[in-house]
Amino acid sequence: MWAVIVNPISANGSTGKRWPRTSRILRDLLPPFQAKLTAGPGHARSLAFQAVEEGAEVILVHGGDGTLNEVVNGYLSHPKHERTALALLPHGTGSDFAKTLELPRDPERAATQLLSGHEKRLDVGLATFPGPPQGANQRYFVNIADIGFGGELVQYVNSRSKRLGGKLSFLRGLLVTLRHYRNKNLRISLEDGETMHVVASSVIVANGQYFGGGMWVAPRASLTDGYLDIVVVGDVTRREVIANLSRLYRGTLAEHPKVQTFPARQLDVASGETTHVEMDGELSGALPVSIRIQPEAIRFLC
Repeated sequence: MWAVIVNPISANGSTGKRWPRTSRILRDLLPPFQAKLTAGPGHARSLAFQAVEEGAEVILVHGGDGTLNEVVNGYLSHPKHERTALALLPHGTGSDFAKTLELPRDPERAATQLLSGHEKRLDVGLATFPGPPQGANQRYFVNIADIGFGGELVQYVNSRSKRLGGKLSFLRGLLVTLRHYRNKNLRISLEDGETMHVVASSVIVANGQYFGGGMWVAPRASLTDGYLDIVVVGDVTRREVIANLSRLYRGTLAEHPKVQTFPARQLDVASGETTHVEMDGELSGALPVSIRIQPEAIRFLC
């Protein structure tokens, strides 16, 4: 038996509106499944844990990157998650994770591909936010964590209607966030002992290649190489951001002289300023944070 976890409010509510038709298509093509609709934030996580507990062969996620993030966190929290594989039918505001894997959004094409496709072992990132003794908050991400500007951006986007779709919603949010955002003084510590002190707009920790509704920020990132791709966007001005927007979509951001890129398996980032962290399009915490790659952590059908 499969489980299908559906976020009916993803993609500004269009996922729920289309679910009756999507469900009919999936039931015609996929093995028997139990549909589980989320009722609010955090519910997908508990539904995923429950699905593993019930012995689901596959958990198919129907929603966006935030829904997938919740499912992965619930899935990995179960001690027997290895017996269950994950899959994705993307339908969210950004759905950026699906772009790296080139997953179809059409239900019929997606179901056909799942039945004829193969399983991959995908890496995930693990972020740890320090807390009281034995109280640290840990959260996995599958696509991208963004420290700094991205945290402010998703706060704006997620607090407003997304009826414009992914690309325009995030582009509007970027332009609005630029008006008030101030670059941060950051300390980045790497696994080899190197420490970088930078003034930066963002530190992007990429497992996948895309974020922000199609911004191709890390074209060399791989979901299977055991590394995170780090993109440090330095002390750029508002004018420089606007002048270089096309680089974000063309995958050439690394050519800018104020941008550094390098692979890493782990890093720690801290600041004396309040600096937010978003993961997979959801605000997740604030600095300091420690991030590690978890190689081959999930079974994924694609």
